[in-house]
Amino acid sequence: MVTLRPLGVLAGVAAGSLAATLVALISWPFMELVGADDPPLAGLTVGVVVGLGAAGYVAGRMAFTAFRFNGSVAALGLAGIVVVVARLGGSPADTVAVLWLALMSVAVGGVAGSLAGRRPGGKQRRSGGVG
Repeated sequence: MVTLRPLGVLAGVAAGSLAATLVALISWPFMELVGADDPPLAGLTVGVVVGLGAAGYVAGRMAFTAFRFNGSVAALGLAGIVVVVARLGGSPADTVAVLWLALMSVAVGGVAGSLAGRRPGGKQRRSGGVG
């Protein structure tokens, strides 16, 4: 049975949002230096990808089992927030772009959640907090 830890998912979404915002703001000037066509959009893209990974990692780290699943759900939640904010801001994002973001969020969040669930020495955390 797949176990979803809602508190971990919410913490992952919050951490991913913070990471995405900080990375976007920090990378924006660097995108201008390298001569990107649209530095704010390029910085936001980098920030969202990093934020998806951070969301998946935090959710996977807080999960007792199903690390990849928890990471994917948290990243998908962050992607949903990105889509809502973009639509409210007047973005003409089409269905293909939204589906691509959802697919990318599930993949990046799942990999990050899997990596977070790995324990040193090959020991996995057992459910119930024992181990």
